Amino acid sequence: MHPYPLPSRSLLLILVALTALGEISTQLIIPSLGAIELIMTARPGSSLLALSAFVAAFGLGQLLLGPLSDRIGRRPVLIAGLLVYLLATLWMLLASSMGEFIAARVLQGVGACAALVLARAIVRDVWQAQAGPALALTVIGMLCAIALSPILGGVLTLYGGWRAPIALALVIGIACVCAVLGLYRESNRQLDPQAGQLSHLASNYADLLRAASFRALALALACTYGAMFAVIAGSSAVYIGLLGLSPAQYGITFAAIVSALIAGALFTQRRILQLGPEKIVGIGAVLVATGALATLVIYLLFGLSLLGLSVPQVLVTLGGGMLLPAAVAGAVMPNAHRAGLAAGFMGFAQMAGATCSGVLLSLLADGSAWPMVVLNSLFAVAAYGAFQLLRPRSRLVKPLQQGSHSHEQL
Repeated sequence: MHPYPLPSRSLLLILVALTALGEISTQLIIPSLGAIELIMTARPGSSLLALSAFVAAFGLGQLLLGPLSDRIGRRPVLIAGLLVYLLATLWMLLASSMGEFIAARVLQGVGACAALVLARAIVRDVWQAQAGPALALTVIGMLCAIALSPILGGVLTLYGGWRAPIALALVIGIACVCAVLGLYRESNRQLDPQAGQLSHLASNYADLLRAASFRALALALACTYGAMFAVIAGSSAVYIGLLGLSPAQYGITFAAIVSALIAGALFTQRRILQLGPEKIVGIGAVLVATGALATLVIYLLFGLSLLGLSVPQVLVTLGGGMLLPAAVAGAVMPNAHRAGLAAGFMGFAQMAGATCSGVLLSLLADGSAWPMVVLNSLFAVAAYGAFQLLRPRSRLVKPLQQGSHSHEQL
């Protein structure tokens, strides 16, 4: 038996599931947020804190768990994180107050972040120079979860109550643990005994951020996901509360919007070796800003409507689907010797954007769609501006790898 795992479809399928776990955990419960507030007698809008708390823990945890996996290996950190995820999800099922539910979500975020950051690092370990398309495929899995989970969550909430989506997340978590225990061997071939030590952590991250391209990609990712998260977190109240859709109808509508994420990610997966990540990020940022500004203009001119809100957001999700995997690949690929560190920071950047967006949305909530629409536009414009201002212009964008033979290894 080969001492380290080789590229295979079965391993890639596990990594896709791990990458999607965090989104599954969030998207499944979004249709039930209103019901959770009612049952736990919490103030309207307080459930948004459960989303923001999860995202904050999800992002901060990656700053530590990624480097820790560079030091002691991917497998022990991944298994420990998944076990924490299971305990936290079980706690959510038993929670009797909103404060307890939010605390459980924080712990769940810590566990889920291990799945995401380790999946990205494992892709770099195993696929090595051909990791770009594989990373894009894992993001496609995450985006499929964003598209399908709200539908499933809405149906489960309708027929099984607010605990049913959480119970499904628990079952998926158990399946992930079993798959990792049975099918994944350690893939980190160069353990770094100094990685993860607090004395070196800050200097290592500072070294990463010295690269202008890394800063541009991280900020573009953070702001793009902030723009998307404003709609992810706010859409339930707008579509169900203001436009009168049922939870199941909301799930179908939301899935139709975010299906463009998958189309964008497929474009990246197929063209990243030819175009290079930075060019794709630039195209994606233009689409995100265009869609968000169109949403704002339509809202100001014609008010809130189902089509006026949904159609322009397809451009946002199409651009986001292109940008997310390209930004991650562009940051992780040049840092093979510290893939956990780079993947951890990009995960943190993504979740930092979502956390800022979610907190602002909660603070600005006024019962209308205005805060969601404005934040969506502001973050989208910030993503475009940050990337254009910070990306290096002294050289042409280099493709990750010439040729298309890498697809055969997937």
